[in-house]
Amino acid sequence: MSGEHGACLARVLDFEARGLFFSAHDAAMVALDEAPADRRLAFHAVLALARSGATAPALSLFQRLGLQGADDPEVAALEARLLKDRALDAPAAARAGLLARSRDLYLAVWRERGIGYHGVNAATLTLLIGDPAGAAVLASEVIAAHRDDGDYWSAATLAEAHLVAGDTLRAFTALDVAASRPDGDAAMRAATRRQLRRVLRALRLSQDLLSILPAPLTLHFCGHLPGTDWDAEREAQLSQAIDAALDQEAPGAAFGSLAAGADILVAEALIRRGVRPNLVLPMPLDRFVARSVSPFGEGWVQRFEACRAVSEVTMVDEPPFPGDDLDLALVSRRAMGLAHLRARHIEGKALQIALWDGRPPAGAAGTARDAVVWQQGGSRLRRIEWPWARRSAFVQAPAPRQLKSVLFGDLPSFGNLDDAALAAFYGAPMAAMGAAIDAAKPDYRNAWGDAVQIVFGDIRAAARCAFALRAALTPARLTAAGLPEVLVPRLALDFGPLLPVRDAVQGVEKFAGRVMTRAARVEPVTPPGHVFATEAFACEVALSPEAGLACDYSGRIAVAKGFGILPLYALRKEAHDADATGEDGRRAP
Repeated sequence: MSGEHGACLARVLDFEARGLFFSAHDAAMVALDEAPADRRLAFHAVLALARSGATAPALSLFQRLGLQGADDPEVAALEARLLKDRALDAPAAARAGLLARSRDLYLAVWRERGIGYHGVNAATLTLLIGDPAGAAVLASEVIAAHRDDGDYWSAATLAEAHLVAGDTLRAFTALDVAASRPDGDAAMRAATRRQLRRVLRALRLSQDLLSILPAPLTLHFCGHLPGTDWDAEREAQLSQAIDAALDQEAPGAAFGSLAAGADILVAEALIRRGVRPNLVLPMPLDRFVARSVSPFGEGWVQRFEACRAVSEVTMVDEPPFPGDDLDLALVSRRAMGLAHLRARHIEGKALQIALWDGRPPAGAAGTARDAVVWQQGGSRLRRIEWPWARRSAFVQAPAPRQLKSVLFGDLPSFGNLDDAALAAFYGAPMAAMGAAIDAAKPDYRNAWGDAVQIVFGDIRAAARCAFALRAALTPARLTAAGLPEVLVPRLALDFGPLLPVRDAVQGVEKFAGRVMTRAARVEPVTPPGHVFATEAFACEVALSPEAGLACDYSGRIAVAKGFGILPLYALRKEAHDADATGEDGRRAP
């Protein structure tokens, strides 16, 4: 591997270690454009998707990159892992066969290479298939052949093997050793917790063992801008309060902005602790500095640049609009959603630290609004008292735009239908579509030929409608109506500000906005029969854990008509099978 490609791989591995799986995948895919034959980059591009829970996109990419049948045992183990993840998401009736295929792959690599990681996976899958005696025998073989290399995986593998073999005490001891080893990053620990949770559940044992391996906290931070009465003494006191909070909470990753005042103070404190902030900004750096940093003094600009230099920066393209601050609100919601997604990937919890004066929100954006949105999802907030008196909150006039969900759908090859086929389509299939939309009670709907454009005030209603439209136009239903299977719909979802307008041509009230256009550009790159969502929509799903939805990252994809390259997600209903839920039926943490 060349030095340049080695540096790319090191960057990918760093993202993985911090549990930033979307960034790891994106970095690997960019590097693969320059080095398409690099198998390590291909491996980690797929692995990052798998670790984020995006099983179907990971399987598709694994095949597209030609990794199947590889001699490398780690690549073979990755294929086994993908089959295992697919099995655990599958209906109960199909699960055993898929688990057996995964077990056989792990077992073959174990027999050939004698690597304990593969052997213990084979043992655990044997247990999940329903053969605890066979699993214990295989786990005992792994223990007998085990060699401790002094790293995290050596100890974690031994812990799992002891547990499957029935020796809970030695499992506790080995996991305690694993927890003490410094190379055990957030991604490794999350993988171990998931695997051990399955074993404990299969053996009907308490989950207490997992307390030895806690997940690091994911932080969202926000706070006020400095006022004219800012002074060094109270800044020092505020910094001490931030330090005390971070010392107690010990976050492993953090998401927020970098405006003057509270944002920069928290970012500086994080950097002192070796935590690189993930900054989500609403506009290019020069414009952001001019709007949110430099008006408060050159000293803040210097501090901004020092923090930015060691942070990860994501730019969100949400142009401002006269009369509202929804661009800022959306960027905050994106940062909060990304924090929740990262916490979910590493099986941890998310916390918001808000440097807030406690006043209620007066508009769509701001620290108080962030705190309300965060707590609506049931997540914990830690408030640090803002020590400066602020003027009475300005009550903002109603915003001309409204935050809405948009569903855009299309039927491929609709234009090829003859009149007889059109007559068939406008019968039962169109009636089924109309019934699905009626049931969802949208705020607005429009259709022309093969396309539908629907607006909702709630992401759950939008998702339900998308799933209902997909169910109304399955291949079986289309063929039953005498129509070709290629009409299976492509469906795209987005979230953002829409402007209520009067359409003088049609003589109707409707909505307009860039979010409508973006959804229309995502739809053509959506595979038929699937529902793709933008990152804005995926973050709203993450902020609504009760919605029963999940978004699997599909990568950065060039959308239609030159609209750009966007991070896209495949929307699905969240699994609630025996593996995904705890004994009381709640989603496993």
